[in-house]
Amino acid sequence: MISRLTSVSSYRSGPPRFGRRPHNIDTSVKKYQLTPEQLERYKNGEKLDDILKGEDTMEQQKPKVISYAKYEEVVAERDDLKKRLAEFEANQDGSGIEQLRQEAEHYKELFETAMADKEQLHKEILVLENEIQRPKELVNELRERKERSEEGWADATRELRALRLYTLHKLQRDVYES
Repeated sequence: MISRLTSVSSYRSGPPRFGRRPHNIDTSVKKYQLTPEQLERYKNGEKLDDILKGEDTMEQQKPKVISYAKYEEVVAERDDLKKRLAEFEANQDGSGIEQLRQEAEHYKELFETAMADKEQLHKEILVLENEIQRPKELVNELRERKERSEEGWADATRELRALRLYTLHKLQRDVYES
């Protein structure tokens, strides 16, 4: 075997080249201070980005600062609602609670009646479906008979046409040969 000499280009000889363009790599260092719960989640294999995303949403849920006027408005509304609740509780006595119990009992009876009616209607539906099933079977049988009759009719029509042609041919032969 004859060996061949290979040549190496001058570009490939010498020290490695890394280019002159800027590398655009972020070399900044980010430090995170994790809470013990976050550290435990990180140790359990959860990704740091997921842990920190959860914290971002928690920070977003922090209460927002409102103006003093809005605060006074909310406090006045709260006080009004407390006052209305106190009036409602004062006006409610034992008869109001008893009336609510009677209404609940009435609705319970209506519900039980509706459920019983539903059961009865379900039974009636089953009976009616069974009654409908026999006529459906008869319709299917009649359809099949009709299809068989149509096939027989078509066969008979073809045979009649063939017989007519045969008869015509035989008649012509008998007339012209005799």
